[in-house]
Amino acid sequence: MACDTFLKIVQKCKRKFVLVQVGENEPFVSELLTTLPATIADLEPHQIHSFYESVGHMIQAESDPHKRDEYLQRLMALPNQKWAEIIGQARQSVDFLKDQEVIRAVLNILQTNTSAASSLGTYFLPQISLIFLDMLNVYRMYSELISTSIAQGGPFASRTSIVKLLRSVKRETLKLIETFLDKAEDQPHIGKQFVPPMMDPVLGDYARNLPDARESEVLSLFATIINKYKGTMIEDVPRIFEAVFQCTLEVCEYCLDILCPRQVFVLIRVCHGNRLIISLNSPDTKVIFTSIYTSLNIHL
Repeated sequence: MACDTFLKIVQKCKRKFVLVQVGENEPFVSELLTTLPATIADLEPHQIHSFYESVGHMIQAESDPHKRDEYLQRLMALPNQKWAEIIGQARQSVDFLKDQEVIRAVLNILQTNTSAASSLGTYFLPQISLIFLDMLNVYRMYSELISTSIAQGGPFASRTSIVKLLRSVKRETLKLIETFLDKAEDQPHIGKQFVPPMMDPVLGDYARNLPDARESEVLSLFATIINKYKGTMIEDVPRIFEAVFQCTLEVCEYCLDILCPRQVFVLIRVCHGNRLIISLNSPDTKVIFTSIYTSLNIHL
């Protein structure tokens, strides 16, 4: 409750926290970041995430880019230290990432980043750039573990605790990327920086995966990307559709509960609204109409 109240206060008065007030030697946000480890030591994970979102609002209000980047670096120091330790251990032995406590730690770090990204928007760019490629490598590895588990254990394997935990990491990765891209200002260079590296680890993974191992959040992410960057994405639209629609139809036929047809409609609507469907060839267009027909049948 205290963290929620703190968030509401910061949202209304964030500018005051980055100014030096009468009787103070430094802005409150700087003092807060200095004592950050002690401040969050006794908080639950969800409270820490709320706290990071609050401080993100403060940093977002700082007009000096050098101070803003410094504050962001100090804010993310603890999760970045833990992230560096995990990635360092994984480079020595990839099996380190299979430990459930490590998986939970990765999930918590990603959730912390998502909270900060939701309030910082474009100003979160230095932080996500720092972890982005390693994050995609972890995503790829966990996806392979999920696929192997389901291939060996059948559909029921998707309900085991380890697979659920791995999928939580995948979904949080997608949520973090989508949150940042959605909140960031419409700057084409951001799309060009982050979309190409995602094509194989995320989009290719979606197309190759077993139906039970596909994440519907991929559809939401790429709908956000297309809607955000519009014309700059026109060259990538055929590849996105090729990776998404045919295999999504297979999932719908396999199990109607795995993917939400609404997200298929969202992707189609976004592309149509931005006149990007005209870049597709006839086979791709046929798949679109088959997707619509299948999704309608699911709801009728």
